[in-house]
Amino acid sequence: MNSFWFFIDKVQDYMKKGAAACIVAMAAITCSDIFLRTAFNSPIFGSEELVSIFAILAMGLSLPYSHKQGVHIGVEIIIRLFSKKSQAIIKFITNTLSAILMAIVSWRIFIFAQVRSQSGESSMNLQLPMYYFAYILGVCFLIFSLFMLKDIILFLGENKKR
Repeated sequence: MNSFWFFIDKVQDYMKKGAAACIVAMAAITCSDIFLRTAFNSPIFGSEELVSIFAILAMGLSLPYSHKQGVHIGVEIIIRLFSKKSQAIIKFITNTLSAILMAIVSWRIFIFAQVRSQSGESSMNLQLPMYYFAYILGVCFLIFSLFMLKDIILFLGENKKR
């Protein structure tokens, strides 16, 4: 089982680097578009679509890393007032419900991508098949839910030792 979690951690590391590359690409496209529009009155065709796609990919690819770092938004102002045991129970319940929700979101995104691939829908300007990006986003949410599952398993393992 440890080799599986090691593999998932490696995948998360690559996802983090992919998210960073998407953010760099967004900045490069935006700066290039502004420069070309200003200097030569010739914008990059489809730059809005590309930046939107990279933004979606950056968000999806960064989900597991943000969960691992614990930088997502939480309502800790109230939770801090509870005992450590109550905080642990709330965290367990939150992670369990979140893992289930993210697995359902991943499943529904896969269905959405399948429907889009069968209909042949593509982006408006560049005619890019959008279902590829939906599949990538579905995988991102699946890995995100696996990270939450890992936290749940570690939590249960720690409580068995007590």
